[in-house]
Amino acid sequence: MIERRDSKIKLSDGRTLGFAQYGAKEGRPILYFHGGVSSRLDIEFAHSHCHENNIKIIAPDRPGIGISSPKPKRSLLDWANDVEQLLDHLEIQSLPLLGWSLAGPYVMACAYKLPHRFTKIGTVGGASPILPPVKVKQLGLLADRLLLTCPKPLEPLLAASLDASGKLPAHTMKWILESELTASDKAIIKELSPKTATNFIFESTRQGGMGVVDDYRAVAQDWGFDLSAIRGHVTLWHGDEDRLCPPIMTHYLKERIPHATVNMVPQRGHFLLHHMLEEVLTSLLSEI
Repeated sequence: MIERRDSKIKLSDGRTLGFAQYGAKEGRPILYFHGGVSSRLDIEFAHSHCHENNIKIIAPDRPGIGISSPKPKRSLLDWANDVEQLLDHLEIQSLPLLGWSLAGPYVMACAYKLPHRFTKIGTVGGASPILPPVKVKQLGLLADRLLLTCPKPLEPLLAASLDASGKLPAHTMKWILESELTASDKAIIKELSPKTATNFIFESTRQGGMGVVDDYRAVAQDWGFDLSAIRGHVTLWHGDEDRLCPPIMTHYLKERIPHATVNMVPQRGHFLLHHMLEEVLTSLLSEI
């Protein structure tokens, strides 16, 4: 089996953008954005399926996470600039875009700013703005609630806490993750080895915790664009038992994005993509 392929490019401002490629080297490309307190490694489970089905997933780390250089005080729209440079470097004019969890806002920023670069756009368990009727207290993970509401003076302390948690034993981190999940999600994590269940989390704090803090701050602040200005079609997959990013977030997005479709999946949670990988990728790669 071909291993994950990690690469880096130099951006126009001198920073480095790191990314992984999974699946077939010359396969049909899909751009994938990772979740929160996560990294390019959270889609590694798709590697074998993509290799067998001539698909190539391109999964970048956001700034300050994994192997990408930090960009303090970054915005969602700053990420769209990085993505355009990545696509130019790879000589890809257009391709499908998929994001999971906290990647939802980053997907929407690219859909707004770079509509010509994406043939289809989708999110799985994607986050919305934290605006009424969505409330922070509805999020199932304590880490998410803290990161989205952290006062600026306390950000270094929260970053240090994340850095420290990144040094926990893998089996301890796996236990912590399982303790905050619904039954359908817990069943997925239980089947994974401690390393597989947690490596994407540990990689998020490879450079310390500030990259994760920056990642959430960009989502918590004003996004810098209106969802109603997104002109492309967006497909929103969501498990109706998702406690981490509750379904109300997808309903919020559906009401404000002019061309959006919701696929609400019964009896599934936040790790929905593990169950529906083939369906989601086939939909995004199908002819328009």
